[in-house]
Amino acid sequence: MRFAVALLSLFGLVLAGCQTASNRVPLEQTADIRVGEVSVVLADGAQIPADLRDVVAPKVKAAMERHLSPRLKGSTPVRVEVKVKSITIASEVETILIGGVHAMTADVTFIDPRTKAVLFASNSFSNQVGGGGGVGGLVIDRAVLSAPIDRIADGYAFQYAELLRPSEPRS
Repeated sequence: MRFAVALLSLFGLVLAGCQTASNRVPLEQTADIRVGEVSVVLADGAQIPADLRDVVAPKVKAAMERHLSPRLKGSTPVRVEVKVKSITIASEVETILIGGVHAMTADVTFIDPRTKAVLFASNSFSNQVGGGGGVGGLVIDRAVLSAPIDRIADGYAFQYAELLRPSEPRS
């Protein structure tokens, strides 16, 4: 019974930790665009754990392509530039004592590749995903769920896609 309560608490934390997209981009700004290219770089002075520096860009790029492409189906290709400013992975001690949260902050800019004009930008867009709590939460976070960097990249891309084009309500 305790395991079931801990498991449900963990999933509640995972869902509660996600940032709700606000300040949506007007739909007319995204109506005719599609993702032509996604570029991901680390910002100067980015606060990212050393062991993640080599994997951040490809994981964020793949997640952004996976979540943006199905929503942006217009005829005009755009370049999506993501500049990662920080990534936080909750430590094992933090996760056990107070509950862990993994987070990412980045700037996202949409650029017209022909004119090089900035179509719109989101500075310091952030997202968090829960990392569990207590010993059981740590075990689930590290052994059962996908790697924290994968969940951060996917959660960030999903929330950003929601900002641009909200999902249709489920019936």
